[in-house]
Amino acid sequence: MNASLKDSMRLVRTDRMSMRWGEMDSLAHMNNVAYLRYFEESRVAWFNDLEIDYMSKSEGPILGTITCRYIKSAVYPATFSVTSYVGRLSKSSFAMYHQLFNCSDESEVFAEAEAVLVWADIVAGKSRPVPDWFRAVIQGE
Repeated sequence: MNASLKDSMRLVRTDRMSMRWGEMDSLAHMNNVAYLRYFEESRVAWFNDLEIDYMSKSEGPILGTITCRYIKSAVYPATFSVTSYVGRLSKSSFAMYHQLFNCSDESEVFAEAEAVLVWADIVAGKSRPVPDWFRAVIQGE
């Protein structure tokens, strides 16, 4: 991700996570799906902090698209920092950016991802306008 895009987003969460032995694949590094799971775990933890309740069958953000750039292979054992940023807000969606890097050396970046999340009516399965309270959160108000 280019620096100007990251600079236009707001950091909302940083998590420390340990790589699991079972995430290694036959090529002796972390399987590509595992990176996306770390990003998901951070994203969902942020939603939980905001008390977004998917169990009430109401509405909330769902993943529309995600792209991941794998920069360096992670090898067990490793401890990661996962950062999550928000920005680029539209009528019914917003952007997130994640980075996964070495906890001991922030210059050692393993992967980064850009995601678009859509605010949706969970029961109807349709997009809804991002509510004002969530817009305020994204804008840092």
